[in-house]
Amino acid sequence: MINTYAKIENGYVINKIISDDTFISSLEGFYVKVTGQTKNAEIGYLWDSENLKFISPKPYDSWVLNTEFDWESPLGPVPTEGYPEWDEESLSWVQQISNIGE
Repeated sequence: MINTYAKIENGYVINKIISDDTFISSLEGFYVKVTGQTKNAEIGYLWDSENLKFISPKPYDSWVLNTEFDWESPLGPVPTEGYPEWDEESLSWVQQISNIGE
């Protein structure tokens, strides 16, 4: 059966391979099969072997990992109205003006 595998080195995804189990077992290194539970395997992501999750790179120094293993601002989730953009200097959401349709 063909699956997607993430090659892990020093705790990070360094490559993704689509292959069968037999070929992967012949390769050197540590590979994690990407499944529905571990679907967010991208190069540069951290592999959390304790929770069996791939974690995206931290977008800002002030952000924290929430219980769903997503990065969140110190103010909570991204506001759903307007076009918010995080401003790390002021640690706040700043509304951006949309140029769509102009």
